[in-house]
Amino acid sequence: MKKTYAILASIAALVLIVYNLLPDSHFSETVFPLEEGVSVFGYDDLADGGASVVHTDIADSVLSFDCSLSPDSVKSAWCGILWNADPDSAGNFRNWTFVDSIIFDIEAHGTKEVLIKVWAYDPDVTDISKPKTFRLLMKELPLKEGRQRIAVPMEQFYTPEFWFEEGNVDKSLNRRHQETIARFEIAPGWNQPREKKFSLKIYSISATGVSNIYFGIVLGIFLLLTIIAVGRSHQLKNDAEKK
Repeated sequence: MKKTYAILASIAALVLIVYNLLPDSHFSETVFPLEEGVSVFGYDDLADGGASVVHTDIADSVLSFDCSLSPDSVKSAWCGILWNADPDSAGNFRNWTFVDSIIFDIEAHGTKEVLIKVWAYDPDVTDISKPKTFRLLMKELPLKEGRQRIAVPMEQFYTPEFWFEEGNVDKSLNRRHQETIARFEIAPGWNQPREKKFSLKIYSISATGVSNIYFGIVLGIFLLLTIIAVGRSHQLKNDAEKK
């Protein structure tokens, strides 16, 4: 019995040594420049009778976007940039399970804030044919004039109250579903002035994090060793009782 425990202890020690020597398993997915299968476009409110003016262009690996919101304060006005990871509605979502930060290399003029929106597939409420039923994770991103590099922790993203209300969703369904990302969006901030042109130049956006897959493997090995030790102990006890 002592020999068995000694072998199991040696294996456990070896596993810990190997785990400490392994490099961090970093996760990184590029939002921009575009990865294969992802589309991006600027949108406006013209189809709904609005008068916002938008221009979007990609040149020399830089995404340029400018917008002037409609001056008619009676109507709602909107514009923005939308990345679609599943343009064919085939369920080919991006797995952001291990994402802990989104890194922006961005240049801004004429605005002090934009809204970052991440749309995640939620099996409890999402109908793939209805974009607004995807779970909204949102974060207000403060900006200064000129080019800047900003890291936004994923934990700061939240699902706003209006998403629950507009979709008639039970607020107890609050799981983030970060592992299934369908769309990424940048929209004007809450207080963006009407008819004031603002512009963005996006050099890169990436979702990064550290995978805990090694830790999961170690836990699995330790669980197996524990099962072996307990099983061996019960076997010896039963053998002793039979004698």
